[in-house]
Amino acid sequence: MYFAINSPALSHNAFDDETIVIHFATGNYFSLREMAETIWQRLEQQPLTVSAIVDASEGAPPEAAAEVESFLKQLLQNDLVCELQDHASPESVESLGAWRTPTMEVFDDMKNMLLGDVIHDTDKAGWPQMVQDDQTAPGTR
Repeated sequence: MYFAINSPALSHNAFDDETIVIHFATGNYFSLREMAETIWQRLEQQPLTVSAIVDASEGAPPEAAAEVESFLKQLLQNDLVCELQDHASPESVESLGAWRTPTMEVFDDMKNMLLGDVIHDTDKAGWPQMVQDDQTAPGTR
């Protein structure tokens, strides 16, 4: 099973030591660092399998495959990657460096701003002040 970035559903950008991924439909954003960022950057280049990731990691312990699979399942559950049954990518990939357990952080604190309609969902002060639940949006009055 190959995994590929679900490009139409998200935006991602790399900063110093972190990649931030924003999912357009949920408004959640994700922080990928270290091994998670390295895997993501490699997924930008080509779809990958669990075994290709583990084989490309230096000093991967026996539990590495389970940890990579768990990480990819998290990405899949959050609709950040999709599964491809068949793909023509080579199974081997360039070294991913020393093994570290891939992890990601999920944030939803900006969901209202990311999903809000800046014209109709802002309060009288304007964007980024969003209408509270007990107020009526200015455009609907």
